[in-house]
Amino acid sequence: MGLVAAGVSGLLSRPVHAQEVPPGVIFLVDNHESMQNYPQYLPEAFTPGYYPAPTSPAPGDLGGEGSAGLAINTGCSDPALVSAMSWFDKNSTDTAKNGAIPYDSDGALKSPFFDPNRFYFSRGRRLAWNVKEGPFTINGNDFDGPLNSYGDTLTACYGGVGWDTTDYPYGAVNSPLINECMTCLASKGWWRGPIVTSNTSPGQAGPQQEIGQPPLPPEAFRKWIISGRVLNVRPPKFVAARKALKEVIRTAPQTRMGVATFGEDHGWFDPALMLEPLRPSCDDSFPQINEAALNRARLTQAVNEVDFRNNERSIGEALFSLGGYFSSQKVDNRWATWFQQPINPGWGWPGGWDGGTTDNPYTGQPGAYWGLASNEWLKAPFLDTATGKYFPGQPWEETAPGGRRSVCSESQASAIIVVTGGTPRSDNTVPITKMMDILEANGARHPDGSLLMFDPSNPDTNPNVGGVNYCDLVGSTKAACDYTDYNWPAGHGVGNKNFMDDVSFFLANTDLRGDMPGKQTVRTFVVGYGDSSPMLKSIALAGKGSFFRADQPGSLRDLLLFSVGQSHANSCSAP
Repeated sequence: MGLVAAGVSGLLSRPVHAQEVPPGVIFLVDNHESMQNYPQYLPEAFTPGYYPAPTSPAPGDLGGEGSAGLAINTGCSDPALVSAMSWFDKNSTDTAKNGAIPYDSDGALKSPFFDPNRFYFSRGRRLAWNVKEGPFTINGNDFDGPLNSYGDTLTACYGGVGWDTTDYPYGAVNSPLINECMTCLASKGWWRGPIVTSNTSPGQAGPQQEIGQPPLPPEAFRKWIISGRVLNVRPPKFVAARKALKEVIRTAPQTRMGVATFGEDHGWFDPALMLEPLRPSCDDSFPQINEAALNRARLTQAVNEVDFRNNERSIGEALFSLGGYFSSQKVDNRWATWFQQPINPGWGWPGGWDGGTTDNPYTGQPGAYWGLASNEWLKAPFLDTATGKYFPGQPWEETAPGGRRSVCSESQASAIIVVTGGTPRSDNTVPITKMMDILEANGARHPDGSLLMFDPSNPDTNPNVGGVNYCDLVGSTKAACDYTDYNWPAGHGVGNKNFMDDVSFFLANTDLRGDMPGKQTVRTFVVGYGDSSPMLKSIALAGKGSFFRADQPGSLRDLLLFSVGQSHANSCSAP
């Protein structure tokens, strides 16, 4: 397994020949809410004793408290703050530092990301989102714009302090806080504003800490106003990841490609949302990819359609459902034959006929019925008539004449490339016992050659349930993959409480199709954007792929393209 921390040149691992059967690659895009975060939070740095501390400050005074929060350590002149923001300089002649060029000016987006001549409401960790905080820049679930922004400093600053003129009774003269804000935006292009307290007006407050989620960082409560120039230098994670992936889609040679993301909350198992199945059709893929049918513009638009608002990072559940997409279910009922309920594994596993798992320690939600729905692993799409919301179900391949089959021939290599910003969470509703049963029956082996074993009995007391956990092989410990804090539900077996790497192992070691010769498996590659959690590495190793960490947008693009190149390595030449 390759571990890479920086950009890669000479990306494709070997030449791609016209007579090669192109691999099928699904990009699985992390849509967790944390993808809205900046790669590095805006700084809370300050010089002790620098900020004025008046004894009885009025709203609108430096140090005062108004409807928008407490004006403490605001401004743009504190030496510690100026030093921490030195990565940006609006007066620099270097566009990489002055942000004069929009980071992503894709014409298919509803607004540029970002307009260098406008100002945006932010918090220290991300752009302000109207679902969680105000005043806001991102409106609802529409992450391709239009964004809420302002073209003049006065309007932006009054918005930043809550549009509250009654709290700033200075007549025709602006308050000290407003003057500070306007001066900072004009001279620096950014202003660090008030911090939210318990006294902040509801429309100006937030975010609220969610039950079952880790505590919010202090930066989440600090208000900022920043120009589009700042955002073009250090964009939010989702903007950088989206652009990098689109650049890869526009340039990757001789590859069938599709786009998926983590699915809607279906209760327990949440199938992946297939935004665009593999393109083009088999007939348009050999002996050479038909570029018109590949329709790279449609694939990049699918990336633009991702909504980064999921409160779960369900990599394992998404991988499992994409395994169904690559299976021969529509031809010979293979997936349903394996995963039709009832599954009878015993207590403490999803789908367990005599009980599920512990109750949710954060919300009290019962765990007894974990994964017990009759169609749990085969969920069909449905419309919630009460809300009018459509829930996509388990994706299957297209089998109609001329349709886009997931696997075109026995010589095709298939892969899933995950681009993610963190560790999987709320991600264990997969039929672990049935997958392990199939693998054991087929004599699956670990990378060291030893046979896979899995003993589902009495997981609470069983000292070695087996399964897949490679955290100790990637520079960590098995215990690091047994994390349960802010991660429910989880299994009970020590050494295998989380099942994401079991899923990637299953896909890489199981023949998913009964309708063609050979062994049709799926490899899993993982690119962690700013994250190299042990579980992400274990997923990639178990999936016979590679893990890479990218800390900069440029290296993210390079590593995604490199992963595409590696997916060609298993392709066989057509007869």
